[in-house]
Amino acid sequence: MIIKSEKEKKEKTEIYVVAEHKKMIVQNLIRELKGNEIDVKCIGTDFTEVNFLPNLAIHIVVCLSEELDVNVYRVLKNKALKNGAHIYFLGNQNVLSIEEEEIFKATPAFSFSGWPVNINLLLQAIVWNERTKKRILVVDDDPMLLRNIKNWLANDYEVYMVNSGFMALDFVIKHPIDLILLDYEMPGMDGPEVLKRLRLQKQFETMPVIFLTAKDDRESVLKAMEHKANGYILKSRPPQEIITVIKDFFKKYIIDIENLQ
Repeated sequence: MIIKSEKEKKEKTEIYVVAEHKKMIVQNLIRELKGNEIDVKCIGTDFTEVNFLPNLAIHIVVCLSEELDVNVYRVLKNKALKNGAHIYFLGNQNVLSIEEEEIFKATPAFSFSGWPVNINLLLQAIVWNERTKKRILVVDDDPMLLRNIKNWLANDYEVYMVNSGFMALDFVIKHPIDLILLDYEMPGMDGPEVLKRLRLQKQFETMPVIFLTAKDDRESVLKAMEHKANGYILKSRPPQEIITVIKDFFKKYIIDIENLQ
């Protein structure tokens, strides 16, 4: 169950469910959501109905089925990327055509392949999306850069700072983080080695990591991406450009529900 403060309890979380609502499995899902004090609004699978959903950061649960037209997926993708809608895909992806699958993969969303869906994981995903400030860990041995980055990001994010790779590895074990901004060159343990060690641990296999570095040569970039970094930002870029890269990342990032914290 989603635990809310007294202020939050005054307003129920609102979710639009796009599905064939006569199906028993969909009715059971709606019943469970309502049982957790969710305000459920049922939307049919027709393109027109989905297209007229509010262009806001709303929650949209989509039950995958052959009844959904490819245009529905296009609309959902646009609402996620342009309006910040939170999408949750439920069900077997085998029902998707090749064209639909391409749109599906390009849509920022939580994806639940099992039916019936684990309601606790779905509620956890909703809470993650409703958290207004994502948590960013900045790792750099330069104290001035750490202060600057925090000043640039503090209004929109919860920003934490450590000055070594060893401290970064210890921090993420103890604290849930949504994104790591990782320096490339550091004494003791450099950024690529930190990322390599993260990727060797199952709980951090998909931990979002963006390198923030002064190195722009091809060899360094290739080494950084070898262990599946999510991006590469030069420290020399203007502050606003760095902020934009991070905002765009969270807008497009597709979350791995199994590693959600």
